[in-house]
Amino acid sequence: MTKDVITKPLVELNKPKKSCKDICAEFELVINSLDCLSDCYFSIVDATGKIVFISKEFEKFDGYKTSDILGRNVLDVYNLGEQNSVHMIAIHERRIMKNTLLRYSSADGKIVELIMDIYPVFSGQEVIGSVAISRDTSKIKELTDKLSQLQKALYNQMQKTNNNGTQFCFDDIIGSGERLQSVINNAKRMASSESRIMILGETGTGKELFAQSIHNFSSRAAEPFIAVNCSAIPDTLLESILFGTTKGAFTGAMDKAGLFEEAKNGTLFLDELNSMSIVLQAKLLRALETNRIRRVGGNKEIPVNPRIISAMNIDPIEAIETEKLRSDFYYRLAVVTLDIPPLRDRKEDITTLSWCYIKKYNKILGRKIDKISDEVVQMMESYNWSGNVRELSHCIEHAMNIIDPNDTSLQARHLPPFLQDKTLKKNIPPINVSKFNDYKQMMQQVEKDILTEALKRNNGNINQTAKEFNLSRQCLHYKLKRLDIDVQHEIHIE
Repeated sequence: MTKDVITKPLVELNKPKKSCKDICAEFELVINSLDCLSDCYFSIVDATGKIVFISKEFEKFDGYKTSDILGRNVLDVYNLGEQNSVHMIAIHERRIMKNTLLRYSSADGKIVELIMDIYPVFSGQEVIGSVAISRDTSKIKELTDKLSQLQKALYNQMQKTNNNGTQFCFDDIIGSGERLQSVINNAKRMASSESRIMILGETGTGKELFAQSIHNFSSRAAEPFIAVNCSAIPDTLLESILFGTTKGAFTGAMDKAGLFEEAKNGTLFLDELNSMSIVLQAKLLRALETNRIRRVGGNKEIPVNPRIISAMNIDPIEAIETEKLRSDFYYRLAVVTLDIPPLRDRKEDITTLSWCYIKKYNKILGRKIDKISDEVVQMMESYNWSGNVRELSHCIEHAMNIIDPNDTSLQARHLPPFLQDKTLKKNIPPINVSKFNDYKQMMQQVEKDILTEALKRNNGNINQTAKEFNLSRQCLHYKLKRLDIDVQHEIHIE
């Protein structure tokens, strides 16, 4: 919203021969209102680098009085060269720069760290200045530190029983199918070596479960297992979380060990590796090559020795081709690869997994389910399970929550609506073309079968059925009458 307020009137203005100062004067009320925003800060410079506007909130970070620096050149105020000034880069290269991390010295010599979006300002075809929207990273860092502390607290709690920060071992992997057992056997062989492992698999297949199992089956089992989801942390902070920080590196930075050091001689699990930026991949690549890291803001190299297990939920070759993954980074981490099959490719394990979750929720929710109907088994085995084992777990949890406490059998009506919809749609019987005289008659029968199944699915509810097909209630009534569908007699509702 903020970006639209300031940049659209400025960037899209096509009247020639207006200076940045003229445009700022024209939009004085809008620009001055930007001082009221507390979560982001604004600065505007003209084509020569002269500061035309700067939020008063900047005084908290810079130590410069806004009134003292207005009208001065941004390069002089912050002692920057043109190659280091984001404003001047945006002006000279005529391009938008988003999520740019900028570190510079404040008036009292402290290091300021901001994340900035910079937009060149056009008047006609001429660039007349640039606008920067800045966000202070200290708030994000504070939240990330809290997340890190909670993660450590969780690990400490888990260590009381598991002693290394893990929850799972190979015995916890459920499934007797030949393909899954082959993957488990390969994983056990990998655990006995020191080679780096990349685990490939769709979301919900259990990649961290395998990573923890490999750790617990290895000679490093007594050492820490530390996991980090690379997509859950802003990329500008992931570097300090992995490598640690040195006091004074940026505002509020303290001497703090990163996850490479925390893992010690154990295992560091990098999940969703493909979410990491190319720039950070290059920095991590050096650490992998030398087994040494350098804390952010520090100049001392620290030797580290965790085993790296990484995971991706997309095809790595595709990620390399789309420039989301460096090829040298991938080959450095994927010394050996473990490919976990999706649930749809091991349907023989669906019933076994379902019983595992049923027993779990029988205990948690006080249910007494001891049977799964044949219809439910057929529906679950015909479903695609794009969310894999995690989706199956949630499906059973949903069913166990709505089952009557006195029920003893899991029925189709207990399953989530999306599962019923997708499986019942597949159960419409095929049309016997030979029994129809013409195309129109055949298509009418197809339409009748589809509407009949939909009405059964919605328990005869006309409104719900109309909504499903994006029809009005009147239109659906017309179709039912035309196709001679009698809801009362033909739709047998249980």
